[in-house]
Amino acid sequence: MPEFTEDRQPEKRRGKAFKTLLLEVIREESLIDVGPNSTRDQAEKAFIHHAAQRAFNSSDPSSNTVLNEFLKRTFPPLKQTQEAVNFNFPVDGTPAEKAMSVVDAISSGDIPADVGQTIIGIIKDAVVIEESTDLKERIQELEKALGLNNE
Repeated sequence: MPEFTEDRQPEKRRGKAFKTLLLEVIREESLIDVGPNSTRDQAEKAFIHHAAQRAFNSSDPSSNTVLNEFLKRTFPPLKQTQEAVNFNFPVDGTPAEKAMSVVDAISSGDIPADVGQTIIGIIKDAVVIEESTDLKERIQELEKALGLNNE
């Protein structure tokens, strides 16, 4: 395999990553006291320090925005989850019976429509998984019966 040298380089080269470019600009152009030969870690810490000073400076009109951005990155908001619902669900029923029990629960107001749609989607996914598992097993049995398996 050929080695890369100064004369032998790929024609198309990817540029620097956005974060790398951002840190270079912070080093070169900002008011942060970081020299051009600073490490990436030093530049990141200096930027965070600068942003923290602005976030906690009550006379800075952008302090609220900067503080909100800090909090979003430190403590991301929790993703919404649906609360538990109770309704008559035939655990041992067919997929159609299960889906109809969800429709009945929606129509009687026991569960919201969006929650019902999610439950029906779960039932559908379970059916697809069961079908594909069954088909795989049946194909393996046929291959074995025909002597086509490589075991």
